[in-house]
Amino acid sequence: MKQTLLYESHQKLNAKMVDFAGWNMPLQYTGIKDETLAVRKDVGVFDVSHMGEIFVSGKDAAEFLDYILSRKISDKNPALTNYAFLCYEDGGVVDDLMVYQLNPELFMLVVNAANTEKDFAYIQEVLADFPKKSGVLVEDRSDIYGLLAVQGKDSLEPVQDALANVFPDLGLVSKLEELKRFRQMHLPLEEALLIISRTGYTGEDGYEIYIPQKYVVSLWDSILESGVKPCGLGARDALRLEAGLVLYGNEISEQINPIEAGLTKFVDLNRNFVGSKMSETYRYKIIAIKATDRSIPRENYKVFYQGEQIGKITSGSFSPTLNKGIAFALVSPELPDDAKTVQIEVRRKQADFLITETPFIQF
Repeated sequence: MKQTLLYESHQKLNAKMVDFAGWNMPLQYTGIKDETLAVRKDVGVFDVSHMGEIFVSGKDAAEFLDYILSRKISDKNPALTNYAFLCYEDGGVVDDLMVYQLNPELFMLVVNAANTEKDFAYIQEVLADFPKKSGVLVEDRSDIYGLLAVQGKDSLEPVQDALANVFPDLGLVSKLEELKRFRQMHLPLEEALLIISRTGYTGEDGYEIYIPQKYVVSLWDSILESGVKPCGLGARDALRLEAGLVLYGNEISEQINPIEAGLTKFVDLNRNFVGSKMSETYRYKIIAIKATDRSIPRENYKVFYQGEQIGKITSGSFSPTLNKGIAFALVSPELPDDAKTVQIEVRRKQADFLITETPFIQF
């Protein structure tokens, strides 16, 4: 299995390590509930250096990205971080990703760890038939960067302190105070860019720090010295589900397109792009549900309505914040829009779950 540069640091903290997409990653340190609540109430840090960074550059880079992504990128505020889908021609999802514009001819795509190689190959394949391919360069720079995510309402001060400790001459304290939500900033280092964004996969405020690999260990140590709690992928998944955020391979996939997943706002069908022919005829729909008792829904549990199976759980877990089970379910589009409850088969018994809105918790 692959390891991030923090593997030994995780072991020293007695993390429970698991295989995640071929990476040996920390599932938890002190417990998923404990780490989830730390982010909700205070601040936590995640090693997410397994994520992929694909750079697209050249005079025609923006036009190419407009063609391969579900949203037009060239007309966006360059300081924004943009969420979009990379799709196959039929609308099935290759991956969901974040787009960072670093200058008018340089963009970074942050992709899921399990999909990095697939995404890179697919982008190159599409580029081969792009009319202006000579004006576009695609590079996988995942081995250059580490990525730390500091999440929680109290995240600013420890990020400022840690970055000032590692990079005392960059004046980052004031720059970070000026960084707005869902924006990014970047500064040149000798090796590569230091890229900092303020988005998050938890619903909370927070910062993502893309940093050349040689600085990863010292930045991690500095963040922990500020009293920030290390958190594993178990808490990260619980947090994203509570925030009502989808997961590739679960709520979106090659078989489930963004429209069926209820993510139409991230798709512009009024233009030509790869995947623009995705059907607006719903084969499925995604609903959010929460337990009425102590039942905990898990992936692939069966979903019933009026005695008939209508779908399955795509993501399900115990919510440490709500202290009850919550889930996304992929169901038949024939489920009435005014339906209030469905039933989930949990340990051979059917339990009632309320259909609800997302996010599951209020921010």
